[in-house]
Amino acid sequence: MLDDLEVYRYGTHDDSGPAMDAWETLKEESPDYFFVYPHLRAMSFPPPHQDINVLLEHEVVESKLGTEEQVHGAGFDNIELQLRPYLTSYTKIVEDETPKSSVWHLVDSVRIYGAFDVLASHAVSLVDVPGFGDANKTRTKRTEEYLKTAEVVVLVADIKRAADDQVMRDYFAKFLQKMIRIDGSMESLLIVLTGADVRINEDQLHYLDAKQRHVIQEMCQVIDRLNNTLEELENSSTDWEIIATMPYDPATIGKFMEQQRRKHEITSQLRTEQAVKNTYIAHQRSARVREAFLQLYRQVYYSISKQDTADEPPPLPVFCVGSTDFNQLFGADKRYRAPLVFTDPKDTGIPQLCRHIHDFGRRNAFSDIDALIHRCTVLHKETKSFFSRLKRDPKLTAYEDAARGLVERLKDAVHTTRQTSEAKIHDYMNKLEQVLQVEAKNAAENSLDIIETLGSDCRYQTYRAIMTREGEWRSTDLNEDLVDGMLDGTVSSVWHDFFKTFLKSELESLIVAIQDHCDVAIRSIKDGAKRKPKGKIATHIEKECNGIRPLDMLKPAQMDYLSGIHVMQRKFGGSFKGLLRDKLEAHYHYVASESGTGMFQRMKDMNEKEFSSESAQQLYAGLVDEVMSAIRTKINNGEDALETALARLYSHIERSFIFIQNDDIMSKNTRKKMRIFLEDEYGKPLAELSTIADRCRERNITLVDSEVTTATAQGMSIVQ
Repeated sequence: MLDDLEVYRYGTHDDSGPAMDAWETLKEESPDYFFVYPHLRAMSFPPPHQDINVLLEHEVVESKLGTEEQVHGAGFDNIELQLRPYLTSYTKIVEDETPKSSVWHLVDSVRIYGAFDVLASHAVSLVDVPGFGDANKTRTKRTEEYLKTAEVVVLVADIKRAADDQVMRDYFAKFLQKMIRIDGSMESLLIVLTGADVRINEDQLHYLDAKQRHVIQEMCQVIDRLNNTLEELENSSTDWEIIATMPYDPATIGKFMEQQRRKHEITSQLRTEQAVKNTYIAHQRSARVREAFLQLYRQVYYSISKQDTADEPPPLPVFCVGSTDFNQLFGADKRYRAPLVFTDPKDTGIPQLCRHIHDFGRRNAFSDIDALIHRCTVLHKETKSFFSRLKRDPKLTAYEDAARGLVERLKDAVHTTRQTSEAKIHDYMNKLEQVLQVEAKNAAENSLDIIETLGSDCRYQTYRAIMTREGEWRSTDLNEDLVDGMLDGTVSSVWHDFFKTFLKSELESLIVAIQDHCDVAIRSIKDGAKRKPKGKIATHIEKECNGIRPLDMLKPAQMDYLSGIHVMQRKFGGSFKGLLRDKLEAHYHYVASESGTGMFQRMKDMNEKEFSSESAQQLYAGLVDEVMSAIRTKINNGEDALETALARLYSHIERSFIFIQNDDIMSKNTRKKMRIFLEDEYGKPLAELSTIADRCRERNITLVDSEVTTATAQGMSIVQ
């Protein structure tokens, strides 16, 4: 920011945008807002030279940088009041007092802990970040970094804008395209539309069908009848002040009391009927907006996947919520007022949203528990098999040789199957690389026009600000413009089909084929053991067969394979602009360092040289190489995970079926004691843990939507 001010002060004054932007960040003119340096408010533009060290040594800055503060409070209002100076530029102004500095520009993050039911699984954190596509590029970058690592992205928007605003619909489409096209995040999206408790009139709903209008008409008739009855009672009843002046008459007082009771009863009925009508209308609007959004989602999905529209895309959860009425119904807002629309918390949509997030956390927790149980189970079986070996017998040598041969044939069959699968995967990767190269060539050919347009549209200070900030400043995103189109058309459909359909299907087929090979080998080993004259070997092998489940070892490797691919996709951030920015980082800084007479023209010349035909082709070819290198690395890592799992599976099979005789001097009594120990102290508790986990998982699935919590704020939230 100081650099932008210095360039403006000593350069030409025909472009004040970057300098003014920097100055307004340091000092805001509004009397209600004070940033970090309120003493700058009295200075005019352009300000005198500001030394970076002096600013860093400012009392407020020096006392806050590198520190961590904790605040405690009971309830939302109390916490919000204490956190306000750290979250917003607004501070309360007291007359005749020097305004306090707001430190929110210095805050890296704010963590809020509390007894929130929605986070009771201890497996979920909610991260509130600036909206997708924020005009502030610093905020946008931070949001994009979170998007790369979040397990679920929650897009929060106002329900009215989502229904009627074309700009908002375009925003949704762009966001969905970004998340679906390259991130592979279809199963990781959640949409929350707020403001469902903002009352609307039925005349505003132009899309109601005849049946819905008839229902509303009947509700209106009931309300009108109640209003008329109430009005008749009002007109026919005598005012109490008049009755009080009349001679005491029990009949008159009794009639008055009956009229009051009747008015109270009708008023209560009227409120109930109005609430029923308001709730019905709100639900019709929510259903309409939800369906419109899902239709937009389908359009974006089909435009990318190029699939038959008869096949439904993965489900997209959309929640329409009314947080204001919810908080009122549960007394979360101390400023009590009657709810605007909903009288039942379930109608607000908040309990269902909370249950969805809570269940996500529970599923994650159970997944971690299952993985631990699996590892412990495998360790238990492998340790137990060591102490369950048979006494050495020369008659078993022939069996061992036969079993060893069957296991070797199993390895050969699996190896051949894997080679076939890997060949298919690499062929598809080559196809993806070819279409990427075509689009990269097109982007390279268009890049010079983009650079020249930037040079003609921007003045010196703005141009330099863009270079200084590595291609991104205010609404300008040069890197995005330079890679625009690289993921459109054929690339997006091939990319989507490879990662979301082909790869998953191919891995599943591979795992099933390996399972079949194992079943054949184990069955053959079992049949061979039955033909041996020594009956004990058949019993031992039968028992070991029941303990070998290849899928228990292969499925985690398959999950790791796909998880690595998903993480790789998310790191691209829905675009290749991050890769391009990294490649051009040194170039941007080199261009921005130009100074002296004619520097603006030299800056433009340097960029045009960088994006000349030959240089641009090399740059974009390198971009494709980097993308494919990342993909191949993750594919190889996935294959390594399968290789490791297969090695453990083969080792387990060999210990169970081949190396079944004792070769050590451990006594029979010691072996017996170890087997008892493993069963009593390890096997039984492990089985009990598995039973408890299954019971909790089953109970979690059948729970009703009864748990509630406070609503999320506007913006974009991320579930981690």
